[in-house]
Amino acid sequence: MRVKLLLILALAVLVVLSFGWSVYATPEEYYKATGKRITQYKESPMLTELVKQGKLPPVEQRLPEEPLVIVPEEEVGQFGGTWRRVWKGLGDRWGIFKLAEPHLVYWSADGGEFLPGLAKSWEILENGRIFIFHLRKGVKWSDGHPYTVDDIIFWVEDLVGNDDITPTKPAWYRHGGQTVKVEKIDDYTIKFEFAAPNALFMLQVAYSTGFTGAPKHYLKQFHPKYTPMSEIEKVMAQEKQDTWVNLFNLKNDPIRNLELPVLWTWKAASDPSGQFFIMERNPYFWAVDIEGNQLPYIDYVRHEYVMSDEMILLKAIAGEIDMQHRHIGMLGAGAGNYTLLKENEKKGDYRVLNWITANGSVSQLMFNPNHQDPVLRELFNNKKFRQALSLAIDREEISEVLFNGMAKPRQASFVSGSAYYDPLWEKAYAEYDVKKANQLLDELGLKWDAKKEYRLRPDGKPLQFTIQVTRQVDVDVWTMVKEHWKKIGIKVEVQSLERSLYESKIGSGDYDAQVWSMDRAVIPQAEPVWVIPGSTTYAAAWWAAWGSWIDAYKKGEQPPADAAVPPEDVIKLVDLWEQAKKETDPAKFKQIMAEITKIHRENIWMIGTVGEDIAPVVVKNNFKNVPAKIVSDDILRTYINAMPMQFFIKQK
Repeated sequence: MRVKLLLILALAVLVVLSFGWSVYATPEEYYKATGKRITQYKESPMLTELVKQGKLPPVEQRLPEEPLVIVPEEEVGQFGGTWRRVWKGLGDRWGIFKLAEPHLVYWSADGGEFLPGLAKSWEILENGRIFIFHLRKGVKWSDGHPYTVDDIIFWVEDLVGNDDITPTKPAWYRHGGQTVKVEKIDDYTIKFEFAAPNALFMLQVAYSTGFTGAPKHYLKQFHPKYTPMSEIEKVMAQEKQDTWVNLFNLKNDPIRNLELPVLWTWKAASDPSGQFFIMERNPYFWAVDIEGNQLPYIDYVRHEYVMSDEMILLKAIAGEIDMQHRHIGMLGAGAGNYTLLKENEKKGDYRVLNWITANGSVSQLMFNPNHQDPVLRELFNNKKFRQALSLAIDREEISEVLFNGMAKPRQASFVSGSAYYDPLWEKAYAEYDVKKANQLLDELGLKWDAKKEYRLRPDGKPLQFTIQVTRQVDVDVWTMVKEHWKKIGIKVEVQSLERSLYESKIGSGDYDAQVWSMDRAVIPQAEPVWVIPGSTTYAAAWWAAWGSWIDAYKKGEQPPADAAVPPEDVIKLVDLWEQAKKETDPAKFKQIMAEITKIHRENIWMIGTVGEDIAPVVVKNNFKNVPAKIVSDDILRTYINAMPMQFFIKQK
């Protein structure tokens, strides 16, 4: 059963695609649509053996009364096997989440529809003020304990609602000036009620795995609301944790804590700090295929730790990766790697699929607006300076050299398939015009040195700064830009950091400029982290310095004395977003988004390079049910929108 998006979701997609996989909310829905009944449930031989040993109940007792039914992409699969992948360690954990995390509601492959997940159905009432979700009766956590509405309420009230665990609340938690009301109607029916229509809530539910809840029966033993601190402190000592929150977060980590009950497709089965991180099938997973086979088909997922993209490339062309999109999608950058992947298809016994990205920019630069150096702070906050640097980037060269001409030269902006695409923003200061760039820098009073090799700051020092990156594609892109900027006298260094260190720099304000992709650019309202300051719990580098001021402003409170005050246009963005969150009229919502894009195209806080690129995916020839075309985006939680539980390894 496919359920059309409501409210503001008149969404265009990047391209019209045809997908083989689909889902039905229940076996009865599948029967009504096809006339075919699922008469019995079957399981992996791996699980059958555990049933024989008395370690698991029969499959009929492990599945819910009405499991989700998935129609495979190509064919009904075969059980067994190990999926070989690579990862870069704990800092790369989001790739694991996107592979296995559950959702109350799924996105369709192209992001154009909501599909049933752990919720078999839902109701939207009072113009989007009330949302009611109906869970599948009989779903169980991976330890066999029943999953109910209590687990979702526990998550909302005791995790999100707890100021120690979640000091910064997600946008949906407080809407219309009031905290959301969550009501248990019965064990399998939950109601979310907002003070005002919440036009974005379904988008956030489809995006975040958090709405599936947390295992209350397990985690309450580490929460002081349910367990005396004297007992919790004993565990803190054993686990060497200095606060109960750190202990709780450790115990609630589905990668580091192998004991944590999950609803995932596969669950952690080994130490993630080792050379190989192993995940094994969840025996209580709550979906089946059209013949009643309990999913997933694959028994194990093995992640091999690698330190570099070069090693990933070597393993891919050697045929040592069964299927991978994460990181592979970035291997097109640098030294013709995409061509190398294609040339070695036969030798490596794999095929290269070209998924479609929703990148507004593969790599975008953002300055620190509250830099400790007053000279750099003034420059970074001057839009003429940002405009000049943008004009001095040869985007055509970047596309040809690094992306085989398969990335579009453009400004960091919404992609052309988005309902909110602005062609003027896409082109804003994105032409290659060194003369105009130099003219803008001259107008700012940035003189050349005596030899006309580099620009001087007003205090006479050379104008230079460091660009922090964490991915190889960004090293490649900005190393090229470094050469482009020599023509306008700007000296930069490109510093590559491990991701967790890179992220810590945002919070501490210890950076000149940082680089990331502008993803989330087709359905930006689901998580507008790049375009709306303070809209999410994540901070983009260009507005992170104003976060505490914006947070106080939105609450109507006095900002901290040391809080950096954002410029008027940034405050206007915050105000516009507060209007947008309550606007359920698609036309009016689109008007607000047009105002937002206009502000961005004039200010260019994010300096883009190329986008709307193709993301290569390496797939072994015996690895089946992988869609040939799919829209890849964080918002869509790719891989999840390819339904990896239906992937299988064909036996010879």
